[in-house]
Amino acid sequence: MKSLDWCCLALALFMTADCGAFAAERRAESALTIEQEQRANPWTHLEFRSDPDAFQFAVVSDRTGGHRPGVFPEAVRKLNLLQPEFVMCIGDLIEGYSEDGAELDQQWDEFLGFVHELEMPFFFLPGNHDIANPTMAEKWRERFGRSYYDFVYRDVLFLCLNSEDGTPHRISPEQVDWFGQALRRHPDVRWTFIFLHKPFWSDDPVPDAWLRVEELLADRPHTVFTGHIHKYTKYTRQGRTYLTLATTGGSSALGGPEYGEFDHIVWVTVTEDGPRIANLMLDGIRDEDVLTEEMIGLWAPFRTGEAIAVSPIFAEPGLFRSATTQIRLSNRATWPMKATVTFRPEGALRVSPEALEVTVAPESAEVRELAVAASTPLEATEAPSVTMDWEATYDVPGRRPARLAGSSAVGLAVPSDCPRRRAPVRVDGDLGEWQELPFVCSAPRQILLSPGTWHGPQDCSFRFAVGHDEEHVYVALETQDDRSFLDADKQPWRQDGIEVRIDARPEPQRSAARGGGEFGEILLIALSPGETPDRMVYYGREQMPPGVEAVCIRTPGGHVTEIAVPVRYLNEKQGREWEALRLNIAVDDFDGPADAGAQLWWRPDWRSPATYAGSGTFRRG
Repeated sequence: MKSLDWCCLALALFMTADCGAFAAERRAESALTIEQEQRANPWTHLEFRSDPDAFQFAVVSDRTGGHRPGVFPEAVRKLNLLQPEFVMCIGDLIEGYSEDGAELDQQWDEFLGFVHELEMPFFFLPGNHDIANPTMAEKWRERFGRSYYDFVYRDVLFLCLNSEDGTPHRISPEQVDWFGQALRRHPDVRWTFIFLHKPFWSDDPVPDAWLRVEELLADRPHTVFTGHIHKYTKYTRQGRTYLTLATTGGSSALGGPEYGEFDHIVWVTVTEDGPRIANLMLDGIRDEDVLTEEMIGLWAPFRTGEAIAVSPIFAEPGLFRSATTQIRLSNRATWPMKATVTFRPEGALRVSPEALEVTVAPESAEVRELAVAASTPLEATEAPSVTMDWEATYDVPGRRPARLAGSSAVGLAVPSDCPRRRAPVRVDGDLGEWQELPFVCSAPRQILLSPGTWHGPQDCSFRFAVGHDEEHVYVALETQDDRSFLDADKQPWRQDGIEVRIDARPEPQRSAARGGGEFGEILLIALSPGETPDRMVYYGREQMPPGVEAVCIRTPGGHVTEIAVPVRYLNEKQGREWEALRLNIAVDDFDGPADAGAQLWWRPDWRSPATYAGSGTFRRG
């Protein structure tokens, strides 16, 4: 009886499919009714694109790593307007990185609440934020079962991979075997799409597992979609398109298409000739060449501040009246760069000339002199920054003009002394060895995350000192905090904590740096306090240079921090005996698990447009 039921079901499906195909043909034949004239008609032609084998699907990208509320739900609403046949993803769907099962359930419930609003199927795929530890992996299994799988739709093969298979940043041998079997089961499909979270081909060296995946793909027509980097880039490997997507609500500087930083939905139309790919921004539509691998090199110097850079204006403490400096406009491209620069006055501080228009020849630089003056004498340490607005344009052959615009700051850098200590410091969280902590941050130069949650120095403030001896450079910091929020499972910037950045490179790299390169070009020490050193959160401890010591200890009124950085590290960075370093400190203040938090910066964050050359410079005393 059971066999008969299956036969009846199969026959019914065949008859339904056959009747459906016949009905579709009849609809196509009778879909158009229009009166034509022999001489002229108000249309180009009547060859409608009605291929029954063509279909559309959408891809959403990283939502997490510091998600921006409201963006992903907006993408869901727009997907329902666009009506793709289904939606794919490339992982990082929840913030994750927790071993608290209740917290993970809350995050997954929130995300599922979003995707259940979709009017079409949604296919899940894990990223490192979703499946990075055993607890998260078990939650994935409970909710979604397999972490890698395949399916065929309209003679197109879809392969969804797990880039965190068993351990982070890994495709297991078992997954590679499964991948090969899936390809062998479907040798003659008209196209193959591969989805995974991480672009392994960007690693140096490229992992053997990914090279094996590419070997298995061979000459098969295929396209690869990944994310993780939060920046869009199109690559070509094996003659095929490999895409690293930007974000759909994940953390992003939103620098725009020229930086590959935007929120988008990828729209894929599968045709008989292969896929057509469009990037649907939440504020417009761009094609897949929105940022190519070749264009990255063109825009990168603008992001780092190298393309349009004002030399540091070092001023001594006391009244400031005037100084001179230079602006350097560099063009690495093989096309001329047209640049306009304007300086917006701030208070009594002025830059002249107030505007510049410069055309920079290919692969060259132009330097202009600038005068900085105060209409009335200013205390140098309290002088405001002048905003510099700039725009660069390239007329690229065969494309629309490439244009990039932005703002940065021009300010006075007042170097401080890093005094020599007569006795070494024991890095234990006891600040009794420090006579004073002279640098006070009760009025932060910049507040990030949610500035409105900071209610003044009574809410949170900090003071610190620096010093050095023959072996180490030391930092001591005391934070006053009226309310503490600590969680051993969270990074320091998601709870009460401190972030200390040290740039020990020589000039001009040190003063001109715009952040980035953490754990490489610059040193980042990020800590959250514990009752004892073994209970503190020490982010990236395994990436610290040899000999770095750090403790962060909770106190009744906040927390204290001590750090020691070996002098040999500074000497290696500068290529000689160190003369100066650049230092910045941020204190992260959270009053509870639901608080969005305030990040209090002693000097503007080097990664933000508010930073200025040379800020936070300390000279060896």
